[in-house]
Amino acid sequence: MGGIFDFHSRGTAQAPSCVDWELRYNGAMSVAVIDAVPVAGISGPWPDGNYALTWWATRAIDSPPSLEFFNSMATAQRRVEDIAIQMTRTM
Repeated sequence: MGGIFDFHSRGTAQAPSCVDWELRYNGAMSVAVIDAVPVAGISGPWPDGNYALTWWATRAIDSPPSLEFFNSMATAQRRVEDIAIQMTRTM
């Protein structure tokens, strides 16, 4: 009966990402690719320590290119992953 009331944390399976990451320019830029289309690039760290996330307009994303700044590469990549999840839900 100990297994029924087991309160240990359990890992949850994460859904596989729909974003593929490619390193370009000798690792100076990480490019997000969705369905074989490059949609964003992350570069840095810049002299101020931030990473620049640049979104590119594509057929899949009908928006003008924009620029966002993050204090880590991981945070910028999570932003892309979150947007990619939203995109797949609306398709």
